[in-house]
Amino acid sequence: SSSNNNNNMGGDASFSGVDPAVLHIISQLVELQQDQETIFGDSTNGNTRSPHQLESSLLSPSQILLQSRRQVGELYERTKTHMSTSSGGANVELFVPYRAACLALLSGAESISEVAVLESSGLVKTVEDYFYASLWHALHLADTSSSIGGEGGLENVSKAVARLGKLVNEWGPSYFEQQDDFGDVSASSAVAAAAGVASAAQRLPVSGGWAYTLPLLASQQYATALAYLAEAGGGLGLLQATHVCVVMDAAGLLVSDYSDASNAPSQALVPMLVASFSASLQGLDAEAALKYLVLLSGKGKFVKEQVQRLLLETRQFETLAGKLASDGSRSNAALDAHFSKSNISSILADGANVAIQSGKPADAAELLVLSGHFGALFTLMNRELAAYLVASTQEEFDKRQFWFNAASQFHAIHLAHGKTYVQNALESEGRISLGNTFQLLMNLVVFFDRCREKQWEGAWLLMNNLNLLPKDDSEMTVKVEAFFQLDNCVKQIFHHVVLAAMEALCHLFRSLRQEGAGISIQQQNTIDQRLDELRTLARLLVTFSRLLNLPGLGDGDTYVRIAQLEKNMM
Repeated sequence: SSSNNNNNMGGDASFSGVDPAVLHIISQLVELQQDQETIFGDSTNGNTRSPHQLESSLLSPSQILLQSRRQVGELYERTKTHMSTSSGGANVELFVPYRAACLALLSGAESISEVAVLESSGLVKTVEDYFYASLWHALHLADTSSSIGGEGGLENVSKAVARLGKLVNEWGPSYFEQQDDFGDVSASSAVAAAAGVASAAQRLPVSGGWAYTLPLLASQQYATALAYLAEAGGGLGLLQATHVCVVMDAAGLLVSDYSDASNAPSQALVPMLVASFSASLQGLDAEAALKYLVLLSGKGKFVKEQVQRLLLETRQFETLAGKLASDGSRSNAALDAHFSKSNISSILADGANVAIQSGKPADAAELLVLSGHFGALFTLMNRELAAYLVASTQEEFDKRQFWFNAASQFHAIHLAHGKTYVQNALESEGRISLGNTFQLLMNLVVFFDRCREKQWEGAWLLMNNLNLLPKDDSEMTVKVEAFFQLDNCVKQIFHHVVLAAMEALCHLFRSLRQEGAGISIQQQNTIDQRLDELRTLARLLVTFSRLLNLPGLGDGDTYVRIAQLEKNMM
């Protein structure tokens, strides 16, 4: 067989100096070609040779192998010259280009995928053939004589791979995908498909995106490959891209596009894909979505932000973060399998801040309860109670009722029956005054409710017990000083409190004066005494409001309105 092959390679070519092992390989390639099979078999020789050993032999060949390569390369050059000089190439026998291609492949002299005279060899028929041949040639560009060693000796290999990657990017997906089945697919469509939501406009390539992804991976354009697969492959493509990406990242591979540029590679694709795939799962299984996010445990802040997003978008607070027990402790939940108690508390508190900024204070309150940040919780509840203390629209009334009910429920569960853990937490934070403000605002809600229901006696009785307003001249200075010690959220709405208190006094005065007809002198004296007391309280309230320099209302100055009500009591 070897003798026949020597004869077939005819002409003046001498094979006396060629290693018999080379001729044996050529014979195998001939058989593969005749059987219409690929030239790319098991490079590990049936697992008898490890890939690492193969890599070492290719990039650091022995002197014997280098000598054999040079001999085969010389034979290739003679064969190529013979092809070009044989009547202009017109009468070259059919096997000659095939022979030359085999020699080029074995010697690594040229890439058979790019030499025009070797196009008729039949060795490169598919995309896989092209990439194998190109990368095979790239490996043979290693500078074995480099004194630098390591990366220095592989500079030419790197440039060849980078060039191949650039070509694949320039060709684009349309070069590889079947045109009839390819359509534009957005990332949102991919996420929708993963969630089971079909899109009428969505058209996926018949390969699912792999026809272009594989060439990109082969040329080490990892980031572009996986981003394209996630974009073009729909829900399944997003799933596949995410899992490949996670495995590569876990193995320590940079999921980035290789090039010969000096700029540092970006690892932004890994968290982006994982977050996108997690988002596609969260509507069906929040715990599963969380398990994917924690695969990025080394990404620090990004993971926490994504967990906060998961909490706020799914609102699966109990599933993910547990619930607060009667002793103030939080029960274990999905987050506890991956984070410490302190980290969970931080995630929940930061998530609450995001919820507040997004206009979701109710969600923020739930997260703050679970986080154990009671100071921040009271600050939020106090702000909301104060904001809707005086409601003028149905929407404001609904929000007012919501926050009052939420605050009442919190009080009943966590403050009543001698429970002290909330108070202890506030004391440790040095914010015990927040609890006092909370109690005050809850009472003020009841006060305004009574005013709205025209329960003037009950309203004034409650206001009197709150001890906010002066009862005689001697208390004026003390009450003014006490006002300036109030929380800002109370001071900002205090003009409504003073005005409502004056209106209550005015209604009590009118009602009492109307009772004076047809009564005894003794009863009349009692009523007159009470009317004088109400006038005194009104006078004190006018002075008090002037000293506070209260802000004006939309329809006039607060002080002017209060003074007018006092005149009506004369």
